[in-house]
Amino acid sequence: MELLVELTDEDLLRAGKTAELVRRHYGPVYGLARRLLGQDGDARDAAQETFARAIGHLQDFDRRRSFRAWIFAIAANYIRDLLRRRKQLPLEPAIEESVPDLTLPDAPLLRREDRERILAALDRLPFEWKIAVTLHFQQDLSAPEIAEALGISVNAVRIRLYRALAALRMELS
Repeated sequence: MELLVELTDEDLLRAGKTAELVRRHYGPVYGLARRLLGQDGDARDAAQETFARAIGHLQDFDRRRSFRAWIFAIAANYIRDLLRRRKQLPLEPAIEESVPDLTLPDAPLLRREDRERILAALDRLPFEWKIAVTLHFQQDLSAPEIAEALGISVNAVRIRLYRALAALRMELS
């Protein structure tokens, strides 16, 4: 008997093991929502809604695509729509005491104050840049995977990452 951990997402889909797919991808989807929404409750709701939508449209999933990219696409679209509906609310959530969501290069070497400054600067980026940075650094998605998740070209991903990192460098210098 194969362990579920050894099975690919495609194997789990074929076997109808949607609960295992949810368990496997809930943490990363929650982390993305937490980084973009800033609130634990909102992030939990967004992750749950993402999986409810995914399971509801599983029959429409193109199995030639990456399930991981597809689930991030659903989450990104839901979060973007949620933020648009909330235009009366600030789009820059307050930084809380423990924000371990974004793994930055050499993160253990960063002082807490530096990390908070970086995360606050990240929160001030336009949504399209922030999601690209978050998917790349927090979720370790490559430029082609981000492009698939966001429905844009790989070149557009690279441009967004470049502009976001340039803006962060400028703000933090």
